[in-house]
Amino acid sequence: MSKWIDLQIRFKKNITIDKHLQELLRNEKRHWKDVLLRIFSVTRYLAEQNLAFRGKNERINVEKNGNFLSLVEMIVEWDPVMQKHFERIKNNEIHYHYLSHKIQNELINMLGNEVKSAIVEKIKEAKYFSVILDCTPDVSHQEQMTLIIRCVDVSTSPIKIEEFFVEFLKVYDTTGQGLFEELKNVLETLSLDINNMKGQGYDNGSNMKGKHQGVQRKLLDINPRALYTSCGCHSLNLTLCDIANSCTKAKDFLECYNVFILYFLIRKNIGKFLETM
Repeated sequence: MSKWIDLQIRFKKNITIDKHLQELLRNEKRHWKDVLLRIFSVTRYLAEQNLAFRGKNERINVEKNGNFLSLVEMIVEWDPVMQKHFERIKNNEIHYHYLSHKIQNELINMLGNEVKSAIVEKIKEAKYFSVILDCTPDVSHQEQMTLIIRCVDVSTSPIKIEEFFVEFLKVYDTTGQGLFEELKNVLETLSLDINNMKGQGYDNGSNMKGKHQGVQRKLLDINPRALYTSCGCHSLNLTLCDIANSCTKAKDFLECYNVFILYFLIRKNIGKFLETM
């Protein structure tokens, strides 16, 4: 018993036989925490400014290696922690430097999940909310649906109405039933009660606003208080298109303008092609 008590005292006073090894471990932990703190700051800055992370290559101290590595290299010029980190990379003392695109994506996902959690908490605090949905294909021709939730932000003073972008939803079934099922599943995942929905807004697509098989009808069957409102911007766009098509002068002007733009682009590309020859 006395030996155990003596060992406990030595642990508290850090005078065990491996105290030098423990000190090295603590220094290593402190170093990596400081490095990750700086990498997190760079990631958050680029995400807040909506800037691209990667460039044409992912090598350190090489031109056109992207905003992320360029900012890290700038920090190295004055920060001793990152100077030590880069020195260890240069001397091949470490093989994992946490600067690759995989780490960048992981940090972005972690920050995104924290932001989403904060948004969901605000929505739960407000209790009642409305949803705004819109579908569009990405560059890989994968249909994606944007989920925007509108609620009263009671955490601010004065209280105001806010619209929060929550996430992109991959859609494989673009029918009214398929889109409704996707919406219902994501609300369940976010722990949001569909009965607390007080409004819904979509464009004029039949699968969205359809009175019989659209998303609005499927949702009204479950929650009759979720009133549907057509997208004002989309309706205004359709109105302007109809106005332009009904006016002969406006239609002729737009056709001439499109021809001029096409001529300009062709002439510009031919010039670049001749320069390369």
